[in-house]
Amino acid sequence: MRKKLFVTLLSAVMLIGCFTGCGGDSGGSGSTSYDDGFGENVLRITYDHECESGDPRQTTADYIIPLNIFDTLVTTVSTEDGGYELEPGLAESWEISKDGKTYSMHLRQGVKFTNGEEVTSDDVLYTVDSMLDPERAALNSSWMDMIVGAQDVLDGRAESVEGKGIIIHDDYNFDIVLNDSYAPFLATLSVPGWSILNREACEAADEEGGGPANTVFGAEPEATIGSGPFILKEWVLNDYIYLEANEDYWRGAPEIDGILIKVVPDAETEKMLFDSGQIDIFDLDNARHLIPEYTESDEWKDNIVSKITLGTSYLSINENIEPFDDVRVRKALQMAIDRDTIREEMYEGTGENANGIYPPGLTGYNENLEEIPYDPEAAKELLAETGYADGFDMTITQTADDSSTLELNEIIQAQLAEIGVNVTIEQMDEASWYDIRATGELPMYMSTWYGDFNDPDNFIYTFFASSNNKSRSFNYSNTDAIKRIEAARHITDEEERIKEYQDLEKLVIQDDAAWIPLFHAEKIRVVQDRVKGFVPHWAGWGDCSYYSVSLETSGE
Repeated sequence: MRKKLFVTLLSAVMLIGCFTGCGGDSGGSGSTSYDDGFGENVLRITYDHECESGDPRQTTADYIIPLNIFDTLVTTVSTEDGGYELEPGLAESWEISKDGKTYSMHLRQGVKFTNGEEVTSDDVLYTVDSMLDPERAALNSSWMDMIVGAQDVLDGRAESVEGKGIIIHDDYNFDIVLNDSYAPFLATLSVPGWSILNREACEAADEEGGGPANTVFGAEPEATIGSGPFILKEWVLNDYIYLEANEDYWRGAPEIDGILIKVVPDAETEKMLFDSGQIDIFDLDNARHLIPEYTESDEWKDNIVSKITLGTSYLSINENIEPFDDVRVRKALQMAIDRDTIREEMYEGTGENANGIYPPGLTGYNENLEEIPYDPEAAKELLAETGYADGFDMTITQTADDSSTLELNEIIQAQLAEIGVNVTIEQMDEASWYDIRATGELPMYMSTWYGDFNDPDNFIYTFFASSNNKSRSFNYSNTDAIKRIEAARHITDEEERIKEYQDLEKLVIQDDAAWIPLFHAEKIRVVQDRVKGFVPHWAGWGDCSYYSVSLETSGE
C-alpha cells in the first residue's frame, strides 16, 4: 500500500545530514556509498514536489511515472539533426485513410502488462472510454474528444465509443475514427495522455477505491499496472518513489535495476546531494545561478547535458485594451524589449531568442524567419506616429508568490520605461488570475508554452483559434487569419500544410504583432560520471523516460 509519511523539517535536515555525512568517499563523481537502502545499479534523481498522480488520466503536469511505466501507440524520438520523428510504439504499423478521418492501427502481438495480461485492442477501447467517462472527470480527455462518439460519452449520453470512434476488428487490429480530418492526430498518440491502460487492472483499482472518481490506480503501487520499462514499486509520500525495472519489457529489460525519485524541494539541498554523489542527475532549472559553476568547471563541464526546449516564452497582448488595438504600438513593444539582456540576467545567457511562435526542432520551424530587432529608437518613432510620443500607462499581471516571473517582469518594466511606457506589475492569486484571463479581460502577462506533441498546430491553434483566442485574453482581431489557423489542421498534404503554418506564423506574430516573442529556454542538467546513455525528453521536459540509461558500478 502507498504509505503516508509527513516529514518534519527536523527529520529532513537529519536525512540530508545522513546523505552527505554518511555517504563514504563522495568526491563529486568518485565512488559513493548510498544510505538510502537501494542498490548501486539504481538511478537516483530528484523531484521538487510531491507527484500529483501516476495515473495519466489524473495529471497534466507530473509525467515522471507515466513516461516510465506505460507505453503509447506511437512514440516521438529525437533525431541526430536536432529534429523529431514518430516511431512505432505499441502499434507496429498503421494506415491513414485518404480523407484523413480513419486511422487503422495494428498492435504488436505478445506485449504483456505487468499483471500478465496481453495488450489488446480492447485495452485501447478501455483507455479511450475511461478517459471520457464523466464520472472520472479525467484531465486529459481533450486528446480524445475529436473521436467519433466522444462527446456523447463526455455528456453522459453513451457509455462507450465502441463501434463508432473505435472499431475493433480483432485483438490486434482496430480503427480510430475522427469526426473530421486532423493532420496532427498521429503525433498526439505519443503524448502521456494516450498511455494505454489495462482494463482488468484499472477496473479492479476503481472497485477498490469505490468508483472511477476515487480509483487507487496511479496511487497504490500494486494497483498501478502498465506495459512500460519500469514498475511502480514503492511510494512514500513526501519522501520518495521507486520504480523497479520490468525484466519482461517487450523492448528488452532496462540496464538499470530501478529509478529512485527523491522528493527534494530545495535546490541548495539538491546541489549538496549531487556534489556528495547521492543523486545522479542535477537539473539546474531551479538553480540557474549555479550554471556557470558547473559548465565552467574542469570537473563537470564534460558532464553537461543540455537541450533547447520545445517551448516559447512570450508576452501576451490584449487587443481589446487601448492602445494595443494599434499594430504600430504592438510592434513598438516588440522592438523595445532586449531579450539578450533578459537571458543574460535571468538564465546565465542560455537559450535562444524567439522571433515567432514555433520553437527550434518543431515540425514547421522556420529558421529563416526575420529577426525582430532590439531597437528602442525605432520603437519611439512608432509610438510618436500613433500619438503616444510621451508613452502611456499599462499593466502586466502575474500570479502572486512567483519570484522568478516577478524578476523577469521587472526587467521588462525597466526596458519599456526607456521608451516612455509606464508599467505597473499587478500580482493576484492564481484562481483569480485564471478566472479573469478566461473572460478575455486580463492585461498583458508573461508565460511559456511547451509543446505536448510535435506539430505547429499545438502552438498557433492553442493561442489564436477562435475557441482559445478570448479565453487566453489575446482577442486577436484578424478573423481571416483565425479561419486559416482553424482550417490548417485539416490539410492532408504535408508540404502544403507546413507552408501554411509558416505563412501564418509570419502573419500573426510579425505582421500583426499579436504577441511578443521572448526566448526558447535551454534545459541544462549535470550528470555523474557513472551515468551513461541519458537522453533528455525529446521536447525538453523535466520529466522523461530513463529506459536508455545505464550506470557504471563498482563491480565493472
